[in-house]
Amino acid sequence: MKRIGVITSGGDAPGTNACVRTIARRGFADGVEVFGIFDSWDGLLKGEVRKLERQDVAGIVQRAGTILRSARSTLFLKQGDAKIAMDALTRQGLEGVIAIGGNGSQTAASLLAQAGFPVVGVPKTIDNDLVGTDFSVGFFTAAEVATQALDNLRATAEAHSRVMIVETMGRDSGWIAVEAGIAGGADLVLIPEHEFTLDAICERLRTRHEVHKRNYSIVIIAEGAMDKDKKLDPRRGTKDLNARPRLGGVGTMLALEIERRLGYNARCTTLGYLQRCAAPIAVDRVLATRLSDFAFDLLLGGKSGFMAALAGRDLEAVPLELVAGKTKLVTDDYFRLAEIFG
Repeated sequence: MKRIGVITSGGDAPGTNACVRTIARRGFADGVEVFGIFDSWDGLLKGEVRKLERQDVAGIVQRAGTILRSARSTLFLKQGDAKIAMDALTRQGLEGVIAIGGNGSQTAASLLAQAGFPVVGVPKTIDNDLVGTDFSVGFFTAAEVATQALDNLRATAEAHSRVMIVETMGRDSGWIAVEAGIAGGADLVLIPEHEFTLDAICERLRTRHEVHKRNYSIVIIAEGAMDKDKKLDPRRGTKDLNARPRLGGVGTMLALEIERRLGYNARCTTLGYLQRCAAPIAVDRVLATRLSDFAFDLLLGGKSGFMAALAGRDLEAVPLELVAGKTKLVTDDYFRLAEIFG
């Protein structure tokens, strides 16, 4: 291959630019022209494709966001869309593409591979919910942001005798909340994978405050968490362009319930996009570089239809068909750490 494309799609994640930089620099070293596809798959259909030069990727390893820009495209939602994408890539003279993204992106890559176009995926999502890889680019930085928030909010919680709630991203999986809960010593960690009741939550807080005589508590909750009785329902709001519920607000709902039931002073801080836009920490920059370098080798080596993945400290090629449409949930053992040592 002498002309390949690189695309970033879905939600941005710290370390994405490090991925783009690695692929471009491998191209410079190996005599392969690397073309950036801007504004995701919709940009491809509009011809927003340009060859990446050295100045394009200089000094971007530390930058958040993506120089290629990103979007949640509706392409690949209908039968025949993979053929449309393949034709658009072929018109640009591209012989293969590296797709950097999360669940939707890897599903699109799988469909493209099945249609016959050479493609390799790089796992990039702060939610860390991609099957087949231990960790995804962006997760460690997002977890660090959430941990720092817990550390900082502890001071105001103690000063005002409050229950301080931190709401993180995590639509279907609570990896960020669990990781930060362990690292930041949260008193309660609430995630979509583990059912809870408001009665049980309030009883734990009551015991902490009135039996153990603590004047504050720290709670971390993933945006997709919902109690057994669905009194906290983050999915009853508006929907996005892809008809998915637009989440956000479950932490505030929980704060109101705690105040109503216990009379404690409760406040919520929603981290939202702050988890996405932080400069990537070292571990994400290195992970992005390793995975993207491996993805380049896979694509140039004719290994289409795979995702570059991390298994322990090693890299491996995971078939995209095993990744597409699946969600990696927090394991019971991992959640137990948050329950015991949070």
